Amino acid sequence: MLRPPHYQMLFWLALVVAAVAVIARAFWLYRASLTWPTADGSITRLDIERRMAAEGGHYFRATFTYDFFDPDGRRLSGTWSKNFSSELEAHNFAARELPLGKPVVVRFHPRNPALNDLELDSWTYTNDRPISLNISE
Repeated sequence: MLRPPHYQMLFWLALVVAAVAVIARAFWLYRASLTWPTADGSITRLDIERRMAAEGGHYFRATFTYDFFDPDGRRLSGTWSKNFSSELEAHNFAARELPLGKPVVVRFHPRNPALNDLELDSWTYTNDRPISLNISE
């Protein structure tokens, strides 16, 4: 017969196994999406909304809408979002990186193009793009 400490250990073991399974599935889906085909699209809309942070205060979420055509010629849309500390920072990022009308590459699921995402470089995610390339001699 199992004593209560064993039940507690089984609970934590089940929790760890479930967490590992979720992480493994997310990684598998990410790897699978790298083989999805791409389509040309463009940024069609920008929405910036103020949101309350869990720890208090607020932040601004910029949501970029993009349109693209699937292989059957159907026009589809998707969104991509990024958080900012100020509305001005969100507008500056949008003007610099993803202005309205900017051509973008969209990666989509081959059997269900409604599952899609922007193909972005790492600078877009981190905002680490150099402002200038002044090289001192």
